[in-house]
Amino acid sequence: MGDYTILVVDDEVSVLNAIYRVFRKEGYQILRSDNPADALKLLNEHVCHIIISDYRMPEMDGVTFLREAMNIRPDAIRMILSGYADSSTIISAINDGGIYKFLTKPWEDDILKSEVRYAIERYELQSVNKKLLEDVKRQNEELKKTNMLLTEKIDEIQENVVSTVEMLCYLSREKYSGLPTNVDSLYTIGQEVGRKLGFNDSGLKNLYVATKLHDIGNIGIDCGIFKKSGPLTTEERIQVEKHPIIGASILSFLNGFDEVSRIVKYHHEYFDGTGYPEGLKGDAIPAGSRIVHIIDVYDSLTCIRPYRPAMERDEVYRMLEKGRGTEFDPYILDIFLMAIERHYES
Repeated sequence: MGDYTILVVDDEVSVLNAIYRVFRKEGYQILRSDNPADALKLLNEHVCHIIISDYRMPEMDGVTFLREAMNIRPDAIRMILSGYADSSTIISAINDGGIYKFLTKPWEDDILKSEVRYAIERYELQSVNKKLLEDVKRQNEELKKTNMLLTEKIDEIQENVVSTVEMLCYLSREKYSGLPTNVDSLYTIGQEVGRKLGFNDSGLKNLYVATKLHDIGNIGIDCGIFKKSGPLTTEERIQVEKHPIIGASILSFLNGFDEVSRIVKYHHEYFDGTGYPEGLKGDAIPAGSRIVHIIDVYDSLTCIRPYRPAMERDEVYRMLEKGRGTEFDPYILDIFLMAIERHYES
């Protein structure tokens, strides 16, 4: 017990000496003071683990002293030892001075020793808890730093993904041999539709990438088909209808592109179940695919194609309305058309 220091404060020297005798053989270091002001100086000079104070003293009462002591040594266990033990005094001491125990005079030596041992155990428990809290705080700081580094790494990976996306888009455009597209101006509209449908940040990101790469599967299709000015043969139609599966297969090789691959695979499904590649119907079609399908058709109708000129906006709207509920999800189509109108108004 020699590692622990007890400060005893009482205006009666006889009490100080009596308490010293009680603990003399217990191995504690005992500091004594008959004046609270001097006791505060001792606290500034020495680390005290237990403070035992009288309640009624001439210059400063015990509660006031212990309140000041708490500011100097907040971890110390504070105890009152007094012959005045009315309930209001006890309540005031506990509430105002952060008192651990209120002990009465005269005391029994064995009981006083036991109470001090319990106070030491409480001090040790507080010390352990404090160390644990400090360790948790330190670990949280380390975790925060790790998360920051991880975020930076994720940002770097995302930049690489964007670069990969741009490269794939370039390959797709080359396959088309410069076939014009408005899809670049439709990204923001697609994002607006996604937000309206409640997509989270991850969902919006997947939608953005899928909008860019929805026709990447055209890389695997004979480019002569896309340059043809007349109607496609049955065999050519079969070839073209493979591009969503080819595109999904390509994207499946990229880590983190699972949902993008899924959107691309089903972006030619029709709301009534007559689309391809699997004939999915209604809500069975991923919402992202339903959005991309409308964007794809709108893009195709508003751009020049080898077999027709670009359509005027009114004619495009009529074509889209014609597919309401059959080719297109009616609710998503409404959101898309409103977003398009806002886009042109701005």
